Amino acid sequence: MFEKKFLVVFVAVLFLILIGNEISRHFFAYTSDAYITSDYASMSPAVAGTLAELHVTNDTEVRKGDPLFTLDQTPYKLAAESAAANVAVSEQALQVAKDGVEEAKTNVTATKAILDDAEATQRRLSTLQESGVVTEQRLDDATRDLAEAQANYERALAARTGAQDQLKQKAAELRQATAEKAVADYNLEQTVVRAPFDGQVVPFNTKTGQYLDAGDVVLILVSRTGYRIVANVHEQHVQFIKPGQPVYYMVSTAPWVFFEGSVRGISKGIARSTLETQALPYVDPETDWIRLSQRFPVEINLSVHPDDRQAFMGADARVLILNTDPPPPTGSSHGSGQ
Repeated sequence: MFEKKFLVVFVAVLFLILIGNEISRHFFAYTSDAYITSDYASMSPAVAGTLAELHVTNDTEVRKGDPLFTLDQTPYKLAAESAAANVAVSEQALQVAKDGVEEAKTNVTATKAILDDAEATQRRLSTLQESGVVTEQRLDDATRDLAEAQANYERALAARTGAQDQLKQKAAELRQATAEKAVADYNLEQTVVRAPFDGQVVPFNTKTGQYLDAGDVVLILVSRTGYRIVANVHEQHVQFIKPGQPVYYMVSTAPWVFFEGSVRGISKGIARSTLETQALPYVDPETDWIRLSQRFPVEINLSVHPDDRQAFMGADARVLILNTDPPPPTGSSHGSGQ
């Protein structure tokens, strides 16, 4: 009899727990699978070279545009100077080609005037020769002069076309030289790597004197303004979560201190396998041998005035999301303060 009552009570309690869990997810979602993260950038040079100088050390705070490190600039300065000299030579060659076109145009004008005069003379003498006023020899000389003037005019036209083609070629060479100078100047500028945003340098081991290829990571820069919580919430809860809903959270770097934030957004998709595209977040559904429900990443805004206790990328967090109607947007991306 006792065992039967115990079994009934156990089943009733289990039923109440299941019902309570089913009802509770309409009002709140809780997860301890959460962590602090922030935006960060792997700082690497866009060009190859020897690391000449480090402008920062471990944990240095920097502002956007501050120099982080510099490569040996000597080969890039020489390349930039050579490119500038090529531009100067190309500009001079282009000017010579322009002068050649103007000279060719002048020659065309002069030979055309001579041709017109020869044609007029030949027509006049041809008329007079029919009347017997001039000799046939004089008409032959005029015809010869006309043919010579025609040939000179055609050579002048050809020379003008050649000069114009030469001008186009020199203009193209100048454009190429200018582009090569722009590339050389860009490469020289890339020897100094600057902070893309305000942040803090993560401890690193790179030393001056190392040779770096383009893309080799020198250090990591973590944004000081991009801290947020990523909470992996069970799929049964995500239908009730909306941006702007209030959140209470606790971080491992500040035990038993409760902060107030808000839901920033929720992922609409996750990868089902590590082999799928990394454009979608992957949340491991297994803990040891237990197969868990799928979880979806929910991003949480930190308090309006986050302090250093929250600014530890990778720290664990515990999150309670209240499934209430989100407040109207206020223009701020953060939740309300404590």
